[in-house]
Amino acid sequence: MNKLIVSALFGSMVFAPLAMAAPGNGGKAGCMQGRGEFPQMQMMQELDLSDAQQAQVRDIMQQYRGKGAMKQQDQPKQQGQRGQAMYQQRMAIISSAKFDEAAAQALIAEQAERHQSMMVNHLHAQQQVYQILTPEQQQKYQQLHADRMEKHQRFMAKGQKKAQL
Repeated sequence: MNKLIVSALFGSMVFAPLAMAAPGNGGKAGCMQGRGEFPQMQMMQELDLSDAQQAQVRDIMQQYRGKGAMKQQDQPKQQGQRGQAMYQQRMAIISSAKFDEAAAQALIAEQAERHQSMMVNHLHAQQQVYQILTPEQQQKYQQLHADRMEKHQRFMAKGQKKAQL
């Protein structure tokens, strides 16, 4: 089970940046269709935020983007270099005559740490945004989130049925 989780995490860490960097049709391709940069932003549009709340959300998102050590304009170049370095490490592990488990574990640990840090920052931003909502908006947010989770579960179940065929 742990190997499956690590494999899934590893795969998402390696291929997600490539998928995000791939040219699309105006940002409306793939699973992020119509969602914008943050999937939660679509839900924010459905909550009828006031102008003041919208400004606060923008400030939080800018703060979230600024959490990394890099400036926004340097990010694509740095991500590309980091992705290339990880790709080279991965290829060195794969192509070596003898499997180096320590190198594989180190690469996976580095990716997991980076992913964990990113997720903590993302959850922190989401929590801050949630706190600026009115109680009615919070209730609607929770309902929208539950609806999306139900839709996601149906999608995953459909995929599992196809995989069994």
